[in-house]
Amino acid sequence: MKARGFDDREKERFRKIVGVMDGATIDGERAAAKEAATRLAAIYGMTLEEAKREAMPETDDGRISDEERRARRSDFDAWAASRARMTEAQERAERYRYEQAKREAEARGLDKDRPSRGPAKPRVTRAYRPSRYRPTDEDRFRLIAGLLRDGASLRRAADLADASANEVARIWLLIR
Repeated sequence: MKARGFDDREKERFRKIVGVMDGATIDGERAAAKEAATRLAAIYGMTLEEAKREAMPETDDGRISDEERRARRSDFDAWAASRARMTEAQERAERYRYEQAKREAEARGLDKDRPSRGPAKPRVTRAYRPSRYRPTDEDRFRLIAGLLRDGASLRRAADLADASANEVARIWLLIR
């Protein structure tokens, strides 16, 4: 059977499968990805290695010359330096705008002597009324338990519930 090339959609799919195959931390996941990649390559009449060469020609497996590698590194270094310069310029411009606004406010008579009134209170309108509800520890427990039951990772549940990973792990052990 003559090998035919991947179309763009299948090439992208194959690249994703190989990404899982190379980057997975779980052995079973890595093995399943390798099996899926082998099946997809076989559909197009190729071995896994042939499919990798076709779908990912940019990978450096010794086929790139030292001169090309240096050129790529030089291009990346130039890009990184320009990004750093641009970020620094944006920070300077933002600092300048802040100082200008502060001077203009002082020129308009910004009252420095007046004491601060504390944090601003939310405005109450017909459309918005701030809630006086404050979650309890039981509410937080139920939220984290629900996230874990729904399949959220420990880190994701900790982020969503604004809790530490240790607290989420403790709850996970309690609900098991």
